[in-house]
Amino acid sequence: MDPTCYGVSSMAAPETTLSSLGMLRLGVASPELRVADVAFNVARIREVMAQAAADGCRLLLLPELAVTGYSCGDLFQQPLLLERARTALLELAEATAGLGLAVAVGAPVATRGRLFNCAAFLAGGRIVGIVPKRYLPNSREFYEERWFSSAAEAGPDHLEGEGGPIPFGTDLLFRPDLLPEALIGLEICEDLWVPAPPSAQQALAGATVLLNLSASPETLGKHDYRRDLVVSQSARCLAAYAYASAGPGESSTDLVFAGHSLIAENGQLLAETERFRFESQLALADVDVERLLTERRG
Repeated sequence: MDPTCYGVSSMAAPETTLSSLGMLRLGVASPELRVADVAFNVARIREVMAQAAADGCRLLLLPELAVTGYSCGDLFQQPLLLERARTALLELAEATAGLGLAVAVGAPVATRGRLFNCAAFLAGGRIVGIVPKRYLPNSREFYEERWFSSAAEAGPDHLEGEGGPIPFGTDLLFRPDLLPEALIGLEICEDLWVPAPPSAQQALAGATVLLNLSASPETLGKHDYRRDLVVSQSARCLAAYAYASAGPGESSTDLVFAGHSLIAENGQLLAETERFRFESQLALADVDVERLLTERRG
């Protein structure tokens, strides 16, 4: 893996001494959601962003396709929904400017005649980069290949944005100026559940904070398995691993979503949200990035 790192130069200085201690306050959230109601979803996301910033959070993770909802089905083929998702990303990016907060949020991105399930990294008032989903589940309850193309079909490594080219691809890592040691990698839901997750390669390339934007439906016993998966991946990668999952508002078809979001660090669970709450949820944890780097050097 030959990652490209993108810095964020316009984020505000932290109000606490956490960064001077080599630590990062990381948040995971499952905002209240209405399927295909982009205006409602953006309003709830902005509320969560404001709350996270007020609590000293510097990096916030939101679920897969949080802007539109994951369970839109064939509505993903509607140009109006895709255009509203595009403008929503610009609005959310602009909102980061005054918050001193970096945000990873899920949205559909249409480009070159294809549609991609993406994670957008927002900070300093702009879209810093966009990472498309690599592995699309397409069996049992999942039909993602009906609407989305895999990152393997992404083509050129930039998209045309309002303020210039936006880096686009699976080889992106991000380093906010607030904590230069915190090199951040993104993957999306199924990417973690495959035998060789992209986060493993990101860790090998130096990423210390791994983020997973997810919309993982519930089945009997799955929340225990999901917890074990997140905790074990943080241990294997010797990293912090955060996982934000879509909440009950996505339960509009035959699937049930619970909003099970977690933060783990090097094999230890640090924070976890309560499942099956329709209102927005936010969980925070202080990740010791300096300790992770020391362990890796050892």
